[in-house]
Amino acid sequence: MAMNPKELPVYSQKQRILDALENHQVVVVESPTGSGKTTQLPVILHEAGYADSGVIGITQPRRIATVSVCRFIAKQMGSKVGGVVGYKMRFEDITGSETKLKIVTDGTLLQEMKGDRWLTKYSVLMIDEAHERTLNIDFILGLVKDILPHRPELKIIISSATLNPKAFSDYFDGCPIVTIDTPVYPVDIFYDPPPVEGNEEVLIGKISSVVEKLVQGGNAGEGSGDILVFCTGERMIKDTVAKLTGCLVRRELQVMPLYGRLGSEEQEKVFDPGEPGKIKVVVSTNVAETSVTIDGITAVIDTGLAKMNFYNPRTYTSSLIETLISQASANQRKGRAGRTQPGTCYRLYPEDGFKKRPEYTQEEIYRTDLAEVVLRMAEIGIRDFEAFPFISPPNPKGIHGAVEALQLLDALDEKNELTDIGKRMVPYPLMPRHARMIVEAVLRYPDVIKEVIIAAAFLSNNAPYLLPQGEEMEARNAHHTFRSKNHGDFATYLNLYWDFVDAKDRVKFAERYYMDKKILDEILAIVDQLEEITSRSGVPIAEGGSSEDFIKACARGLMPFICVKDGRFDYRSVGVDRIMIHPGSVLFRENPEFIVAGEIVHTSRTYARSVSPLRKEWLAQIHPDLPKRLFAKAKTERGSREKRDDGRKNSKDTTSQIWIAGESFSLTRTPGKGNKKRAVLEWNRLHKALARAAESGDDALPDFGGMRGTLLLGRDEVLPDSKVNTIIKAAKLLNPDRDVREAAPRGNFHIHKSDHRDHLVLEL
Repeated sequence: MAMNPKELPVYSQKQRILDALENHQVVVVESPTGSGKTTQLPVILHEAGYADSGVIGITQPRRIATVSVCRFIAKQMGSKVGGVVGYKMRFEDITGSETKLKIVTDGTLLQEMKGDRWLTKYSVLMIDEAHERTLNIDFILGLVKDILPHRPELKIIISSATLNPKAFSDYFDGCPIVTIDTPVYPVDIFYDPPPVEGNEEVLIGKISSVVEKLVQGGNAGEGSGDILVFCTGERMIKDTVAKLTGCLVRRELQVMPLYGRLGSEEQEKVFDPGEPGKIKVVVSTNVAETSVTIDGITAVIDTGLAKMNFYNPRTYTSSLIETLISQASANQRKGRAGRTQPGTCYRLYPEDGFKKRPEYTQEEIYRTDLAEVVLRMAEIGIRDFEAFPFISPPNPKGIHGAVEALQLLDALDEKNELTDIGKRMVPYPLMPRHARMIVEAVLRYPDVIKEVIIAAAFLSNNAPYLLPQGEEMEARNAHHTFRSKNHGDFATYLNLYWDFVDAKDRVKFAERYYMDKKILDEILAIVDQLEEITSRSGVPIAEGGSSEDFIKACARGLMPFICVKDGRFDYRSVGVDRIMIHPGSVLFRENPEFIVAGEIVHTSRTYARSVSPLRKEWLAQIHPDLPKRLFAKAKTERGSREKRDDGRKNSKDTTSQIWIAGESFSLTRTPGKGNKKRAVLEWNRLHKALARAAESGDDALPDFGGMRGTLLLGRDEVLPDSKVNTIIKAAKLLNPDRDVREAAPRGNFHIHKSDHRDHLVLEL
């Protein structure tokens, strides 16, 4: 039976919260997940009359939570969504003239503040999930701190889980903290790491075995409740769902994924009661850590991992890195199992490893690109960016890197003031480099404005290409339908866009060409939005200009990602060397002399993604200083390399390791075999490296020529004295338990024994 919302713990502190808000402008409300603060504080404020003088705004860091919170409150208040209770996020404004409770993504609130800096429509602003400390949340907190003296009647609630609420109180001059005590049921913790760490396939197998144990009742409890599994991202979630749908207890399970790109209908199913007689297993990203509450969870399986993005302002590169979560995040995950009854938490990592983890997650402001925030500060007249009152001041290098990037785009002058170009950029809800592409087209290449807007829409969104498991080859062939080898990925995006727009049945189109229709629909919506913004400035949306103008306009915004060839497959930009065209690009292995990329990312190595070719004579037209900067970098690096090469001629080969997809492997000399170095490739680490490379789409591993080595599987030698290239190819396909340990002839598996070799070939 569903709980009456009025019975949630937040109501025990209702009067304290209202009294504190009556006497102070800012109040911090802290409680564990499940207290009802997210859904009931807006209702309490509405009942107390705060909606009489303005809108009650509630910010959420994620779209999933924005919709689910709105629907819950609307249902409770007997309102339709878009009536008294509504929500707003990019491309979805489900509000109306009667809306008094408005749930918005934090990015949407920042966009609103461009036209309403003092938040004049709002009587109360509740900043929810403030403990997550995203860049948007930190920026909103700083802007709100500036607003308070100008609007003494505005009330602010900072809603946070129990993660250092005093930091918020100190930031707002010692404002009161109201703590909501939530009944916490005991949660038994089991530390149960997989036999091999760092191997995703093994980790997923461990998840499956723990689910089987929970369902069968083992030492984990009664197995009567639902299960929540935390994974790192969409691909791992899909692989885990596939594994669970084939496990021993599959008939007793209802397995459901939860991640940001999932369709809204699929997301909503997660919050519905499970099928009668079945245990619901929700496999989620960290969105289920605090942002959403799923009723019925009594067991949590925590991989202890999450993916975080790190930005290097010196090189303009981003790295998506799988990291260990903090102790605070681990405890948040554990708490999901003890909301309504005693629960169980399986941590798939060692107990001593937990104690070595950082106490809190590093705030996003320390590891992200600050260019968009700095541009926004310049728009509202701030000149001393380092003096902005962030709750956690960013590293000065991050600010300086953002200023340098914006000056490179001609958006800021030497006084940190917006230029005319910068003023044209700020209306666009895009990263500054993508806005600069459009402004370049408006100012210099008006016949390709439409094409540049389409390219900006693709570059600012997730890629629409799908690679279903087991259908990768068919999917890649379908994607090639739209490729433009002459003009690269940017022109390929145009081909895909126009064909999708013209398709009579867009659902069938997406299915036929292995595309994510939801993402393509979003791209169409972005194009419409960008065209509307451009048209408002009195500029007609023209199209049909030359491919040269199209690529040059794009390249002006993407100047840090313009590269010159430097070797057989490598490129260098102004800031980075040893860049390789990503295998997913239509220009992979084409290797033109000059390229421009949509981004440069570091995974198993440094890649240029979304690539189009440039001509040398275009460089000075894109920016007068570009040839000098690009070739000066190349000349400096070439001189350094020649010095290193001269040194190598007079030195012995002391190389002791090789690198494969970011993982190092030792080299040894084998007496009696020409004293040549041979690689020792330990299977678990090699498999981890290859899996990481596959995740990034990397099919271009190093060529080791005639170098030989041995694959070690535990104490067994597999493929001894084989070419390293052969070992890598085999390791991509090997399942050691199936192909070697169980099915192969007894003893060491030797490639030179014909029966062993034939058996391995048969198995693979």
